[in-house]
Amino acid sequence: MTMHIPRINKTASVRRSAAGDGSLVLRGPKILLCAVLALLAAIFIAELVAASPARADDRKTRVITLLSSGVKTAATAQSTAFDVSSYTEGQIFIDVTVEAGTSTLDITIQTSPDNATWYTHTTVGQISAIGQTRTAITNFGNYMRINYVVGGTSFTFSVTGVFKN
Repeated sequence: MTMHIPRINKTASVRRSAAGDGSLVLRGPKILLCAVLALLAAIFIAELVAASPARADDRKTRVITLLSSGVKTAATAQSTAFDVSSYTEGQIFIDVTVEAGTSTLDITIQTSPDNATWYTHTTVGQISAIGQTRTAITNFGNYMRINYVVGGTSFTFSVTGVFKN
């Protein structure tokens, strides 16, 4: 019994389209090559889009109450420490609602790589009246806390941070 195996033409044929519009018709391996190249181009473009930097609407924010509103008398104290390692920038909002007598408030933003050793990051200008103060911060490390010094009688104030990744 003999079988007839068809002969495969290894050369592609290219001919003009019968429509007469100047387009070419590809046959054989060239059509396969064009399909593979188109697929690779689509994959490449999809990877470029997926690797694009995060858009502003992808950024996450977190509001942290660093110091709750309350009366702080003449003393030096710190807030608890907060892990801010997943954030790249922030705003610190200080809201002074009551100032008793002639008092001063000094606030320092402190950072730490290990939650044990603290370094001064930003010193906010001295506050001596009711009002709001805002400070922008970046490059603040792993942990953050607020150090404050009340001079004179007392202040009622709060400190809030808004952080973005």
